[in-house]
Amino acid sequence: MQRLSLWPVVLGLALAMIVVALVKPVEHSLGYASVALVVIGLIGWVMEAREVAGPPPAVEPEHEEEEPAPGPSYWPLIVAAGIVGIAGGLVYEWEYGALIIALPLAVGAAAAWGEVVRREIAPSPGQEEAPPVAPPVVVGGRVLMPVAPNVLAAQAAGGAAIALERVGPRPISRRNLLRATFWVGLGAGLLAAVASIIDFMYPRGIVGFGGVINAGSVDRYPPGTKTQVPAGRFWLVHLTAEQGGPGILALWWKCPHLGCTVPWRPTFTFTDPGTGEAKQGWFRCPCHGSTYNDAGVRVFGPAPRSMDHMEVTIENGQISVNTGKITKGTPDNAQFAVKV
Repeated sequence: MQRLSLWPVVLGLALAMIVVALVKPVEHSLGYASVALVVIGLIGWVMEAREVAGPPPAVEPEHEEEEPAPGPSYWPLIVAAGIVGIAGGLVYEWEYGALIIALPLAVGAAAAWGEVVRREIAPSPGQEEAPPVAPPVVVGGRVLMPVAPNVLAAQAAGGAAIALERVGPRPISRRNLLRATFWVGLGAGLLAAVASIIDFMYPRGIVGFGGVINAGSVDRYPPGTKTQVPAGRFWLVHLTAEQGGPGILALWWKCPHLGCTVPWRPTFTFTDPGTGEAKQGWFRCPCHGSTYNDAGVRVFGPAPRSMDHMEVTIENGQISVNTGKITKGTPDNAQFAVKV
């Protein structure tokens, strides 16, 4: 029963990673899931080492006969795979990379848990089998002892009187309890995962980030301004013709590098690579120095691309931003600006 406490946790964690990866995919998710895999591998490795070592000599005296050597351990391989996954997650930006770790982990944990439960409910080698049913005893033409169903049917067909004995409720055995809890737990976890996926595919009344944000009237945003909208996590930029516009662009303030919030720094001076002249006012990430121009186009730093932008709609002078429709940034960000 010692292993039984580990695998339900691993299975639940794997199902949670699958749900998170499908509902809210994030960049470098392979690295995050691999960290969890390394932690699980280390815990399993320690538990296996403690089980192989056995109790201390004070509890159980040493035996003179040589104990059989334990089989090969697979936990070091799991830890090594997690380390490789962390390295891959740092290099690649796979939003659904966590599924590479979570899906095999869920299947393996379910199989391991099922095997442990099967061993628990299986009879031990030294366990005595139940004695066979005693042969029926007939006294005066009546059957007094339990008999097999076919014998009972034959007696009834011959006209013998049959007495039915009411048997009280039978207690639940440990095997049946383990079997029931295993399948109920596994079914509940799978049902929760399926319900979360269905809920994600059919959203209901999303408000705030992930839905449509009413940014107000166009008059609130003069040309050349950058306004931060916390409710939608974006910068509303009114580009001028010199900045690549004219038009309004909604830039997601999340840095494409590692997700830091990118501020607009109007007093920061940087050399514009397009003109070769010093220019004041840039989007600049405080974490690693990635620098972006007025349209969110990357000009410097480790960011892999320009700032992402959201869908903008202007009707009757009112600006609406759909924060659920995000397009990855490109050097042509300014072309997506919506004209007033």
